[in-house]
Amino acid sequence: MIGITDVDWGLPTTRPQSTWFFTNIDNMNDKLFCRKDPPKGVSLIIIFVAAVLSLTCGCRESAEQSKSAEPEPRPATTRTVPSLIASAQATATPAAARENQPPKSAEVDEAIARVFDKAASIDSTQVPSFVVGDLNGDGSEDIAVVTKINADSLAEINNELANWTLEDPRQVPIPGTKRAYQADRPKAVKADKGDLLVAIIHGVGAQGWRNREARQAFLLRNAVWTNPQVQSSSNLIKQASNSKLPPLSGDVIMETINGRHGLLFWTGAKYAWLPYQ
Repeated sequence: MIGITDVDWGLPTTRPQSTWFFTNIDNMNDKLFCRKDPPKGVSLIIIFVAAVLSLTCGCRESAEQSKSAEPEPRPATTRTVPSLIASAQATATPAAARENQPPKSAEVDEAIARVFDKAASIDSTQVPSFVVGDLNGDGSEDIAVVTKINADSLAEINNELANWTLEDPRQVPIPGTKRAYQADRPKAVKADKGDLLVAIIHGVGAQGWRNREARQAFLLRNAVWTNPQVQSSSNLIKQASNSKLPPLSGDVIMETINGRHGLLFWTGAKYAWLPYQ
């Protein structure tokens, strides 16, 4: 009897492929069955092995074909992100960047309405009708506006509980003078119908008087100007030819009232007016 080890199987040393198997299976059968006494059971083994190899090779080829047919994944594109960022940067306008821009009439109207509601409005007949500067020296931009009292609002303007302070800068003692040390109670200031008042709105933060939180205001009688000019106190002190100037901080408004030249300045608590030549 011929043993299994005595048969020349003709198998390659590498992993069998389906193409090799179908081209050489007939040769393998001839070698086995052309013998006079083919071993019993050997052909069954060969058929079983052939079936297993056929299924294995077929599955492998099917898997390789399906794998090669799958599209390779591509990374998601992000080219639109920089364009969106650039667009946002181009359209963004920080509020602080508007601080040094000249005021617009609509902005001034909004500020007056925010503080005084309908009790007062800007008097556009005055030229200029408003000036800006750091009038109280806190580093935030303030605005001074010539306003007129609206009809039927006189009682509201004179209300002591109002959110603004009504005063006459000519009655405010100049710091450093004898009058400033007297304990006299200041006279109550009342506005009359038809008065023009200078409204000063103190700014808050980088946005200054444009800030919605900017609501501290003063209403000044006998302060409507002619040819107003805002000047820093430091420059004014350097240009002064004498030492009669009171302590100053922030900016001052140089103006002419009824033919007299003077300074409108912040004393630290109120606004005062000082004749100045």
